[in-house]
Amino acid sequence: MSSHSSSDTTDTILDGAMRALARHGSGLSMTDICRESGVSRGTLYRYFANREEVLQAVNAKILEVNRALFDAAIAARPDPADRVEVMLHTMLDFPRVFPHMKMLFEYEPKASLDFLHKEADGVIASIAGYLRPAIPKSRRRGALSAEDVAELLYRLVTSSFLIPTSSAAEVEAIFMRLWSAADPTATQDGTTRGSAGAG
Repeated sequence: MSSHSSSDTTDTILDGAMRALARHGSGLSMTDICRESGVSRGTLYRYFANREEVLQAVNAKILEVNRALFDAAIAARPDPADRVEVMLHTMLDFPRVFPHMKMLFEYEPKASLDFLHKEADGVIASIAGYLRPAIPKSRRRGALSAEDVAELLYRLVTSSFLIPTSSAAEVEAIFMRLWSAADPTATQDGTTRGSAGAG
């Protein structure tokens, strides 16, 4: 089997698993995954030993899609002065982009929390990498680092799955008001150095 067809089959299984999860919740079975993905049990078990492996692969795919979303959002607004807002806006949209994740948190809370704990350090490090151009190291005592802001964003967005909000825009606005007060690149007049509106 070629790597290309293997990748296609894996994607087909994971897409089916997402649909099955949304449909069956905690009752999700390997049979449900087969039915939704349109593959035989033999094919499914050739790729995944059990349901837990499928769910782990679904989460890994989510991380991959997250990176693609970040890259696209930053390409659309590349100015480092906008980076925190761009990252937060993209992350707060995750519950809409990944509706099955809300189901996973509701029906499989232990698996969801285990995933969050396991992946937290790697995800935060990835977010910090995107934020670093916007948050240069500061010698000012108590200044926030890219890692600090990345962890705050990760915890904030994670909470939006655990405690859904009807207004992500309001959450974003509140955070950005806090950020404008703490922004290490802020000037005396409240603008940011290098921002499009500071000229």
